Amino acid sequence: MYDVIIIGGGAAGLVAAKLLSESGKKILLLEAKEKLGGRIHCIKNFSFPVEGGAEFIHGNLKTTVSLLKEAGLKKEKIKGNFCRVTNGKWNTEDEPIENWDLLVKKLKECKQDISVDSFLNKFLKAKKYDTVKRQFRKYIEGYDAADPKYANVLAVRDEMEDEDESQYRPVPGYYALINFLKETCLKCNGIIKTGEPVKEIKNNKNVEVITSAGKYLCKQIIITVPLGVLQSKKNNKSFIEFPSSIKKYIAAAKKIGNGGVIKFLLEFDKAFWLEEKFLRERKIPPPSYIFSDAVIPTWWTQYPHQKPLLTGWIAGPASIRMKNYSERKFTNLLLTSLSSIFSIPIMELEGRLKKIKIMNWIKEPHILGGYSYSTLQTERTRDILLTPFEDKFYFAGEFLIKNSSSTVDDALQSGILSAEKIINLK
Repeated sequence: MYDVIIIGGGAAGLVAAKLLSESGKKILLLEAKEKLGGRIHCIKNFSFPVEGGAEFIHGNLKTTVSLLKEAGLKKEKIKGNFCRVTNGKWNTEDEPIENWDLLVKKLKECKQDISVDSFLNKFLKAKKYDTVKRQFRKYIEGYDAADPKYANVLAVRDEMEDEDESQYRPVPGYYALINFLKETCLKCNGIIKTGEPVKEIKNNKNVEVITSAGKYLCKQIIITVPLGVLQSKKNNKSFIEFPSSIKKYIAAAKKIGNGGVIKFLLEFDKAFWLEEKFLRERKIPPPSYIFSDAVIPTWWTQYPHQKPLLTGWIAGPASIRMKNYSERKFTNLLLTSLSSIFSIPIMELEGRLKKIKIMNWIKEPHILGGYSYSTLQTERTRDILLTPFEDKFYFAGEFLIKNSSSTVDDALQSGILSAEKIINLK
């Protein structure tokens, strides 16, 4: 019999396991995949470690910074510039959207709880706003991984108000923080089992957890699986059978937006996009982020480092449409997109390409998506999931922090909150 079983070994589950084991609780963490980290996924078969999942720290986030400090890790500020490429022409911009100030002004005028599409049709209806509308839709789909038909515009506005903060990367990467959380838990006699997906959870006198390998009993449970798993159907191998007593909790989870993400990692022989001749010909400073009208529109570099890695990104409805593409089709689209952006022949790019990895998070077992976004129903349903059931069932994850940006920091905050509720329970 365990005091607490934690389902899911991502950031939320691991930080909860750390705190509970440190408090003296007898805990078991069950992770369906063979590795810990969830959507934090370090790939080590490139010439250097690369992040296949979460990569950035979006601002000076207290929870993340505090844990990095405790782990003896650092963060590194991202330098460089936003570059927009239109018909092969490069321009440097201060913001990811032209007329950002106009957009912010219109968002502040909106007082209604409406979707992004409704906002655009009401507040930016005139033809002169077509460019702003198109770029804002791309921003919502790409950055928030959201569908503009369902995304709550007030939630987007609140998130954008924090966008002036600097961006960072953890050094050497999020995987080091995951290792720290794991090792701390194990040192405090916590038990962690990977490669053991949960099949069913029963609510009797105690909570019974049935996995592919056996059964476990506990007094309390924290469910930290990704939103895609909570929303999955019975015919999906990631599906978990929950007790009927928490049916309304699962129904609530299905009313939160689950955005699709596909991330592309391409290692070349050299970082030609940072070479002096390349920058001089285009009259640009070193780029960090590249926005374009290509099929794969969003890219970023490792600047200020000279690592020859380009990261491509497609999210939101476009990623859902592409989720079943083959690796060969994706590779063709990637090279075509880069050829258009850099004005370099496809065959030359292909010859310089050393390694490619496609992280299709929509189809990744036991993940089934990128990250959450707020719909018009999210705020009401989130309150249900934040309320423990019978002081036995707790939920945690990036989708449960109010005014969240669906970040690693949100997952950490949520895991800490759930653990503290149990520790402080009288």
